Amino acid sequence: MNQQSTYRIYLCHGLHCGSQLGHVQQAFEQALAAANLTETVELRLSNCLGRCERGPNAIIQPGRVVYCQLNSTAINRIVHEHLLTNTPIVELRDE
Repeated sequence: MNQQSTYRIYLCHGLHCGSQLGHVQQAFEQALAAANLTETVELRLSNCLGRCERGPNAIIQPGRVVYCQLNSTAINRIVHEHLLTNTPIVELRDE
């Protein structure tokens, strides 16, 4: 992470998730901008996270919290609940 980053989000870029990457990335970018977090949260691409049947997927660092089956509603919750309050969303996590 760079010195200003609080979180880093790794978006799965595997075969399954990669086909949905544009939508997921755009949803994260919009939610981060709405929450005024674009300067402190980095979006990165990752290799396949091995959860293809539950994609699209992302990992939030620090803490290595894995979220699967991402959609706009889940992404907004992740940004506004996990990133703003440092509270991972239990029901959206994938262990």
